[in-house]
Amino acid sequence: MRMIANDLRCYVIWMLAGVWCVALMTSAFAAAEQADRVMNWRQYPTPYGTPATARPPDEAFLKVIPPLKTLGTISDEAKELGVAVWWADYGQNVFCEQPPTDEDLARKGAIRTSAGEDEPLVLALWGLDDVGNATLSANAPVFPVTIRKVEFEPRYIPGDYRDYHIDGGRKVGIPTYLPEESSVVVKAGENAPFWVTVSVPEDAAPGTYEIPFRLILTDANKAVTLAVTVEVLPFELPRAKIAYGMYFRPSAKTLENPRDRTPERLRFYWRDMARHGMTSATLYNYTRLHDPEGNLNLHTVPVLGWLEEMIEEGLVTPDVPVMYLDGGGIDLANPKTPEILASLKEEIAERGWPEFLYYGPDEPSVNDKGWADFERLQPLREYFRVVTAIGDHAVNAYADFLDVYIVNAGCTSPEMYKLAADKDAELWTYTCHNRGRSNAPFQRYYAGIFTWALRLKGNFMWAYTENYTREKGQYLPWSPLYCYVVPSDEGAIPSIAWEVRREGVEDYRLLTLLEEQIAKNPDNTVAAEARDWLEQLRGRVDWYIARDMPPSLYPWDGPELYPLCPNFEPAEFSKIRAKVIDYILQLSSAAGG
Repeated sequence: MRMIANDLRCYVIWMLAGVWCVALMTSAFAAAEQADRVMNWRQYPTPYGTPATARPPDEAFLKVIPPLKTLGTISDEAKELGVAVWWADYGQNVFCEQPPTDEDLARKGAIRTSAGEDEPLVLALWGLDDVGNATLSANAPVFPVTIRKVEFEPRYIPGDYRDYHIDGGRKVGIPTYLPEESSVVVKAGENAPFWVTVSVPEDAAPGTYEIPFRLILTDANKAVTLAVTVEVLPFELPRAKIAYGMYFRPSAKTLENPRDRTPERLRFYWRDMARHGMTSATLYNYTRLHDPEGNLNLHTVPVLGWLEEMIEEGLVTPDVPVMYLDGGGIDLANPKTPEILASLKEEIAERGWPEFLYYGPDEPSVNDKGWADFERLQPLREYFRVVTAIGDHAVNAYADFLDVYIVNAGCTSPEMYKLAADKDAELWTYTCHNRGRSNAPFQRYYAGIFTWALRLKGNFMWAYTENYTREKGQYLPWSPLYCYVVPSDEGAIPSIAWEVRREGVEDYRLLTLLEEQIAKNPDNTVAAEARDWLEQLRGRVDWYIARDMPPSLYPWDGPELYPLCPNFEPAEFSKIRAKVIDYILQLSSAAGG
């Protein structure tokens, strides 16, 4: 028996040793595979032909971590309160653990905007102590005010992915969504921000106004009075004349809760997009537009009823096209297809609807199938321009088959601009590689200065909302992806990305207004100065937005943390807007307006 036991023990030890050796070999092979893996380590679209690379050293991945700033000089009043109250710049990322600097602490609560605009302010509370609950309210504000709290999602950066792990990182509190709540909890060494939106009515007279706020530190039984100045500018800010929009397909599959797709809620979505500067939309249609004989039946098509609502809510207008994504609305095999298309085009014009751009194969690959798909659509172009989201390689392959190229963010190039001009095509941009909840600098830059500088005719994002909801404070089925807005039992909850996208569109509108004023006064000294400054500004814009982006293991690290605005610091955007406004005021004064 003892011999059997000894033999069994030896066998078990031998087996364990074998398993251990296999594990070591597997680990060694995995490590070798990781070291030898060749890919795009930026996890973001790169221009076609960019060579893949082997895994960079660990230090390269650490560069995506936002560096911690030095806490500014804390006043005696703040020390007594246990909290430093400061006004943040909404165009910069406000991370949970990022302390305010002296510049931050000195910033005033001030707004400059035109009548009819919504403008944000961020009031942050940096905890010197565990102060507990704090509540913010506006006291009899002269303009409507909405108060929301900033939510954070802490995550270790660099994030683990595909069995990779890098030491030396830290947890970053990423700002995300903005539920309409006026209370926060202040903890030592953390920010607890409020996102405040001031809605200036369209009939507000130019001038400077003051809105008093009261901050109550409930648990500490202390209160702070704050004042925000609102300068209503003496000029109207025209809406953008290009296509700004969000991919959005409202259906039972993407909005599972019936509450989130009621007629009232849908109208809110159209109105919300319009209030955020959008001028176009995606019309996903799965209902037949005609009978077998070719007669149109438009009154039975839900999406066309929504289009009428979009017009009523100010989202779309006849002068800016919308994208029509056909899921069976037009039977292209019907022998009367030309008559159907001609009738539809005539009906669109008679109803005063915007131009329908017929959406082709989405993000097509370059192959025989893609070629055949585009060839089948060519007869349509007699009646409708054809558009699709597309990569830079596919643009060159299918340039003759399209009228509008919606090119992935950062994949444009000087050669592509020439191609579009040669083919008499329009160049738009879109992205589906940003999470939809954060990265304020990118959202503002991409919608604003980037789109203006490259003279793009459209800017779209995936997606307004899809497949996520929030119930009783919990996001379902998990932390949202791609959603700029999340439907909930409290109403639709915007993200920081959504709120700052509006500000990027406002930057675009201001820049184009200044250009129009310069064109009207070309010989004016101020106009010449402004024109030179705008040319310098445009010259700084890099078409490749991810040019200096650090590599990342987890695909969302870079898009959520890296500003994606090469040649610009996020703090510049507010200064650039202020300078644009000053030039507009000077030129308006010179013109007597």
